[in-house]
Amino acid sequence: MPWNQDKFERALQTRRFGREAVFFQEIDSTNRWLLENEGRFHTAGATVIAEHQSAGRGRLGRHWEDVFGKSLLFSVLLRLNKLNSAPLGFIPLIAGIALAQTISETCENSPKGLQLKWPNDLLIDDKKVAGVLTESVTSKNKFCVVVGIGVNVYQDAAELPMATRLPASSLHLSGLTISSRENLLAQILFRFEKLYDLFIECRVQEIIQNWAAFSLSSRSRFAVKRGEEVIRGTYEGIGNEGQLLIRESNGNIQEIYSGEIVSETDRQRDSARG
Repeated sequence: MPWNQDKFERALQTRRFGREAVFFQEIDSTNRWLLENEGRFHTAGATVIAEHQSAGRGRLGRHWEDVFGKSLLFSVLLRLNKLNSAPLGFIPLIAGIALAQTISETCENSPKGLQLKWPNDLLIDDKKVAGVLTESVTSKNKFCVVVGIGVNVYQDAAELPMATRLPASSLHLSGLTISSRENLLAQILFRFEKLYDLFIECRVQEIIQNWAAFSLSSRSRFAVKRGEEVIRGTYEGIGNEGQLLIRESNGNIQEIYSGEIVSETDRQRDSARG
């Protein structure tokens, strides 16, 4: 069904998130547009929505592919005072938590295998269904972060990209049913706003607890690729700055502020390319 902006506005339950909203049938990037036009908006939570992005961006310079009318594509503007909020590393985490909570609590079928992959992916049965990209801009003594989110909603297998590090999926292919994309976005923004309030109030431990409900289980083994370096160990959770904690075989705990969790298949593929 085509996007219905009136239906979205009727479904909103927020105080400010989504109350200033712009909709595009097609745009190159909702993140790009919002970064360049943040001055048009007055509050945190201004939202830009698109049916299709011709140059959607993913993390680490990757391209985000979508199918017109079958995804949920939007960006949210956050206005911050870095001295009076939690560390910025929590921003992609609270966006991911909002996605996971919404899908867990509002889909008509009970989702199984739902997991957050630090720092920005939502997986179902180890397949990527949604991603988060954060970008920032500073102007006139203001610091703003734009949070871009893409959710694969109705795509069939043939409509998903093949050449991706993580296999892609959609809510539809995962057997999940939503009432509408408009309601899904309204519910995401409702939870995102609550988590943003925790972030502004520096309630870090509550954010970490919310993340833990959907993260790797404690002591799960995994690896992180940081540039050319691969660090292997067990999952020790999230630190007080949003960093990933990994315990190496020698007992040392590494704090990872940027990097990517990789699987054994990823490592083998990267070695073959090298």
